Amino acid sequence: MNIRPSALDAAVRPGHVLRVDDVDGVALADLVDSVSVELPVFLDHRGPGDRTAKDVVREILDALEEIVGALFPDWLPGHESDLPIDADDAEQLARALCRQNGFPSPAVIHLARAAAGARRPGSDPADDARAGALTFLLRQGYGRDSVVLAVRADAALPDRAQRAAAAAYEWLADHANLTVWLTADALPAVTRVPSMRIGIIPGGERIDPTRPADVPVDPSPASALPVLIVSRPSGRPAPHSAAEQTLERALANAPWARDRQWNRSPRDLDPLDPAVIVDLLWSRERVVVEVDGADHRGPVKYARDRRRDNMLQRAGYLVLRYTNDHVLDDTALVVAELAAVISGRSRPTAPSRPTSTHPPTTHEENPWTTPS
Repeated sequence: MNIRPSALDAAVRPGHVLRVDDVDGVALADLVDSVSVELPVFLDHRGPGDRTAKDVVREILDALEEIVGALFPDWLPGHESDLPIDADDAEQLARALCRQNGFPSPAVIHLARAAAGARRPGSDPADDARAGALTFLLRQGYGRDSVVLAVRADAALPDRAQRAAAAAYEWLADHANLTVWLTADALPAVTRVPSMRIGIIPGGERIDPTRPADVPVDPSPASALPVLIVSRPSGRPAPHSAAEQTLERALANAPWARDRQWNRSPRDLDPLDPAVIVDLLWSRERVVVEVDGADHRGPVKYARDRRRDNMLQRAGYLVLRYTNDHVLDDTALVVAELAAVISGRSRPTAPSRPTSTHPPTTHEENPWTTPS
């Protein structure tokens, strides 16, 4: 995907709601898949549904708190990732973080203690303090300067629901210090927002703003997409993905899995091929694991997945695909299969010539010898 940096800069305006006419569901998925630190942190909101503005705000803040909790303790300064952090240590590091950045500390301390496993003392922070603290910690966790909440929604929502959603997004833009993007066909009844184009060219083709978002085909409730999908964090499982988080916990103490890499690009692909970020990678064994949500059953992503798999297989990678449901419902079986694959591809190459414990007596009995 190619983006004109100056156009992207103009479209990142914390505190504002914008309509970005050349970002549809497919382009947004590409932006979320990127691990570039030069991009904002993208939050892909596939809502909002027919709800009140307050309900939309709470839904997004609750989902964002889960994401920030999954990133813990990456957003704390001076943490040792291999060592456990208790609630008191988390509080001290959170206070230091707030002092360094001049950020009010109470809501951040509350979130840090909760992420460290402490009981929630007293009442939760007010929504406005919570919103600001969550996006502050999200920026810290990713090491990026800005956050974009990009919205794709059913164009057939009643006008009252679209107006309620617009009010929610205006509140979030203001109180969470982020930019809200309405994608090409989201909330068409909301017209009093600035419109712009950022010149996205995914895979060499310019976006058609009328193209429908890539949607899953009849997902079951267990396969439902999360409220928010967030940018991939390089080296970590996706914080919005319960399946990736579950798989990582299962692999964390397995010696055979120690060389795993989350959300990285294989380094030895043909430079003429498009760059790809894979969910889970073992470079030495040349094994790629993809953990697919329900949206991978949509026609656009399904076709892209096949092209990516073919490219990786031509480069000698074994590509294994599991659905979210498969990982969540039978984690032990998935881990056992991965252990067998990694073990099998870690063994030295078998000798190409037959061996024998007894020396041959004639040339005819051993075709690998050279006659004298």
